[in-house]
Amino acid sequence: MKFRSAIASILATLGLLALSVIAWSAQVKPALPMEGTLVQLPSGPALRVRGKEYPLSTVRTWHFNSLKDKRLANREIRVEGEWAPDGTLKVSQFYTVKNGKLYRVRYFCEVCNIEALEPGNCVCCQAPTELQEIPVETN
Repeated sequence: MKFRSAIASILATLGLLALSVIAWSAQVKPALPMEGTLVQLPSGPALRVRGKEYPLSTVRTWHFNSLKDKRLANREIRVEGEWAPDGTLKVSQFYTVKNGKLYRVRYFCEVCNIEALEPGNCVCCQAPTELQEIPVETN
């Protein structure tokens, strides 16, 4: 009797283990860096890859403000970072992608010749800054 009980207990444990592995494999996130389309959801910016949307969070405030910039909506981007415990893709760096080439995003005031890291008005003259994409040099 004890033997049957032990066998049943082992089988139940193996069944739970198998279910845990299946659940874990369903939650495995794609490897980073990732490329996809930047979309604006009601909950915030997300990266759309093959029809699946991954919510974005950031290490730096100015990255998050740039990712929310409507001028970048529906653009192809490449994100670098890591998966956060809350399931968001925590972006440490991002680039726009055009014809397979990477571009750094900056905001620039032509009047004052001042570069900014996020959208908004120039810190000097208060004119709106211009979104610019600077090619990333690769070695």
